[in-house]
Amino acid sequence: MDASRNTFVVGVDASPESSSALDWARNIARPDDRIVVVHAWEVPLVTGYDMVVSIDPGEIERLSLQGLTELVERVDDDRLEPITHHGHTGRGLVTEADEHDAAMIIVGHRGDSRVSMMIGSTANYVLHHTKRPVVVVRGDHGDVPRRVVVGVDDHDLDDDSGDENESTRAVRWAYTLPGVEQIRVVHAWFLPALAVGMFATVAAELDTMDTAAQAVVDRVLESAGSAPDHVKVTGEAVRGTSGFALIEASRDADLVVVGSRGRGGFKGLLLGSTSAEVASHSHAPVAVIR
Repeated sequence: MDASRNTFVVGVDASPESSSALDWARNIARPDDRIVVVHAWEVPLVTGYDMVVSIDPGEIERLSLQGLTELVERVDDDRLEPITHHGHTGRGLVTEADEHDAAMIIVGHRGDSRVSMMIGSTANYVLHHTKRPVVVVRGDHGDVPRRVVVGVDDHDLDDDSGDENESTRAVRWAYTLPGVEQIRVVHAWFLPALAVGMFATVAAELDTMDTAAQAVVDRVLESAGSAPDHVKVTGEAVRGTSGFALIEASRDADLVVVGSRGRGGFKGLLLGSTSAEVASHSHAPVAVIR
């Protein structure tokens, strides 16, 4: 995001989670930004042995637009632009975000487990089919994100491709958030118990690994450059798996930001990506940055 006018695409339906997503978008959007509110509709599948039910797609579309218009009128926010989309909800959000060159896609998520992210949820589809930032609104923190946690590592930080490391992008994206006051940059490391064994020097080795982990944080912050003057940035290394550490950190945060290496599809979820784990269990909204 920059100083120009931004467009946010938000998926809505009749659920409380989508209402939270819309509230989050309205809180973060500036007065001159656009909020494209998308409701997707499909013709329901009706089956039976001895009957045929005639369903008029035009009537379904009309009712969808009517419901969406009533929602926008109740909210009474001039920044909102209602759009109905025929087809899969996730596909509709990605399509509209591309068409409007959106700064981010915002969705609500009602699930409480990684399984719920895997079984065709809208949040899961969007996370795996767009290169734009995606915010999954969940938890009890719906206000302007003033306290932000960013999970980082130094994967590919020194490669020759010329592309930014995903953690660098995540930190820089957090710098641009309106209203942010504190950014806590976290790198987690985990030593399996099997690797420890019965060694007397374990404490010294752990201290060495703590130091190395802190160096990762320092390198990413150096790569990201200076933070805005009004933002307080701290960096720390913590012990634990990345997903667990960020989920715990989310208890005291308004937003958790993670980078994604772009590994998509079902395989990425089966391999237990940090992004999927945090988006499934965080106590605060989660932003996934590609």
